[in-house]
Amino acid sequence: MNLAKYLDIAPEVKSALENGKPVVALESTIISHGMPYPQNVNTAKNVERMVRSEGAVPATIAIIGGKFKVGLSAEEIEYFGKKGSKIAKASRRDLPILAAKGLDGATTVASTMIIAAMAGIKIFATGGIGGVHRGAETTMDISADLEELGRTDVMVVCAGAKSILDIGLTLEYLETKGVPVIGYGTDELPAFYCRESGFGVDYRIDTPSELAAAFKAKLDLGIHGGMLVGNPVPKEHAMAKAVADRAIDIAVKKAEENNIKGKELTPFLLTLVKEMTGGMSLDANIELVYNNAKVAAKTAVCLANLGKDDEAEAGLDELRAEIADDTAESIKAELSAFRGEMETLIAQRVAAVQQMAPNPYMNPYMNPYAMPQQQMQYQQNPQQMQYQQNPYGMPQQMQFQQNPYGMPQQPMAQPAPAPAPAPYVNPYKPVRPEPVPEPQPEPVPAPNPYKSIPDEEWVNPFAPKREKAPEPVAEEPVEEEAIEEAIEEIVEEPVEEVIEEAVEETVEEPVEEPAEEEVEEEVIEEESAPEVPAEEPAEEEEYTVTEYVPPVHEKKERKPDNQVKPETDAEGMTAYDPEFYRKRNEERKQRLAAAAGEAKHKEEEKAAEPEYIDCKGPLEFTGEHPWAWKCTRCGQLFQKHEIPHKCVKTD
Repeated sequence: MNLAKYLDIAPEVKSALENGKPVVALESTIISHGMPYPQNVNTAKNVERMVRSEGAVPATIAIIGGKFKVGLSAEEIEYFGKKGSKIAKASRRDLPILAAKGLDGATTVASTMIIAAMAGIKIFATGGIGGVHRGAETTMDISADLEELGRTDVMVVCAGAKSILDIGLTLEYLETKGVPVIGYGTDELPAFYCRESGFGVDYRIDTPSELAAAFKAKLDLGIHGGMLVGNPVPKEHAMAKAVADRAIDIAVKKAEENNIKGKELTPFLLTLVKEMTGGMSLDANIELVYNNAKVAAKTAVCLANLGKDDEAEAGLDELRAEIADDTAESIKAELSAFRGEMETLIAQRVAAVQQMAPNPYMNPYMNPYAMPQQQMQYQQNPQQMQYQQNPYGMPQQMQFQQNPYGMPQQPMAQPAPAPAPAPYVNPYKPVRPEPVPEPQPEPVPAPNPYKSIPDEEWVNPFAPKREKAPEPVAEEPVEEEAIEEAIEEIVEEPVEEVIEEAVEETVEEPVEEPAEEEVEEEVIEEESAPEVPAEEPAEEEEYTVTEYVPPVHEKKERKPDNQVKPETDAEGMTAYDPEFYRKRNEERKQRLAAAAGEAKHKEEEKAAEPEYIDCKGPLEFTGEHPWAWKCTRCGQLFQKHEIPHKCVKTD
C-alpha cells in the first residue's frame, strides 16, 4: 500500500507513535455536523485538552484537500467548525472519491477507524455509534459503522448506540459480526442521552487496565475486528428515558412524513430532538463526549504501558540470545583446539609404531601396532609335503622327503563328509492318535422319480390335510302335506296383530310408583316371555315348527331434567340436586373474591387513573425549528399548533 501519498500525520502524533506513547483518535463529524458554531469548536478543543490531561496525545482525524489528516491544528478545527454542514460526511465508500478529487470530508465512525488503523492508532473516542435504524426490516438502513467494527482492529469508546436507532437489532448485528460489546461500569448498554436502554451487554469491565488487557489479548491472538465499549453519560447530565423516547418518536414520525433518509436522517433527528427538549440533548451530548475522551485516554495509557513491558521482555530475550551465541562460539573454539591437539598426538604415536621393526614370531592379527602397512606375503615351505591328486583313480604314492630335523611329515588327513542333517522334530508338540474312520452305512438306492404309480395309490404331498367327513345318515322322507297342516294349526293369528295388542296393553296411563316388593314382582313378570298357545302333540314321524315372537319393550316418555323429581331415600332427603350444588359453588366463588379484595383493587385502580380532558391552552414557539411548539397551560411539546391535545383534569 502506498499510504505516504494520501496519509498526513501531524508531527506531534508521529513522534508519539514512534516512541510508543499513547494516542487517542477523534472524529471530525461531531465538529461539522454535531453542534452549531462556535460551540462545536470549543467542544473539540476541550476534548483534546482532556485527552492531554490524562497523559495521551489527541489525534483529530479529517480529510482536507484529499489528504487524510491525522491530528488537526487549531486553524483547521476552526475551519471545520465554520463550514459546518457544507462539508460532506465521509464514510468508507467516500474515502477514495474524496482522495482522488482532492475534496474535504468530515470523517464518521467508520472512516475514522480506517484512517486510525492506517496510522497505527488503536483507541478511538466518539459520542455514539450508528446502527440499525427503526424499520430496517423493510428499508435495510444499517450504518457502515457496524461493518467497520467487524473488520478493523480499533477499540471504540462511546456512549452506546444513538437513541434514535433500534438498539435491539443493533446488538444482534454486532453479535453476528463477532464484535464484543463491553459495558464500562454497567451491565446495560447506554442509550446515548440516557444511561439505560433495557438491553444487556456481553461483559462488564470496571477499570481501564482491564480494558487494555482485553484488547491486547485480542491483538495478540490475531482475532481481527474492533471492540465496542459502552460508557454511560454521567448521572447529573443524563436525560430521563421517557422524555427522550417521546421526543425521538415525534422526530422519527416527522422524518417519515418528509421522506428524509440516508446521510441526512441522523442530523435531522438530532436537531429536532434538541429543539423539542429545549437544548437538554445537546448538553448531554457534550458531556458524554468529554467522559468518553477521558476513559479512552486512560485506556490508551494502560495499553502503551503493556507495550513497554513487552518491549522490555523482548530486550531481555535478545540479550539472552546474544549471550547464548557468545557462549556457543567460545565452546566451539575450545573444541576445535582440543581436536587439533588430539589429532597431533595420534599422528605422533602412529609414526612411532611404523618405525618399529616387525617381529616375525608375533601374530600380526593379535598385535595391531606391529603389523606392517603392506600385507605380509608368505612363501611356500620347501620342507612341506607335495602331492598331486590323481583324477582318474587311486592317488599315487605320496612322495615324502626326508625331514632333516626329525620324523618325516605325515600327510594331512582329509575330513570325513558331514552327515546329512536330520529333520527337525518339535519335542513339545503333543502326539495325537490318528483318527479311526467311522463305519459308513450302506448306501440306500434313491427312488426312481420316473417310476409310474397307479392312480389309486398316488397321494398329492402338497394338498392340505383334511379330516374325513362323517358318513351321511339316511333321513326318513317327510310328507309335505303333513308339514303344512302342522304350520296352519300353530300359526293361527298373524304376528303383526299379536305385536299391536301387546303395545296397546303396555302404553296406557302412567303407573304409579309401586312399593319395592311390587316392583320386583312386576319386573319378574316383564322378564317372563309372553304366553304362547300350547302346541298339539305332533306325530313322532313329523317335524314340529315353533313360532318366533319378538320381545315387547315398554316405551317410556323422557322428561326434561328440570321436571324430573329427584329420587328420595328412606329418610326423605334428596340424593343429588345439580341446581343446589351450582348455586352453592357460585356463592363460594363470590365469598373468595370478596376475601381476596379483588373488587376493591379494581375500584382503587379505576379511581387512580387520571382523567384526561381536551386542553385548549395556547401554544407558543420555543425554538429555532418550526415544529417545536409548547403548550402554555400543560407544558407539553408538539409538532404543529393545529393539532389538538389532551391533558390531565385538575380540580
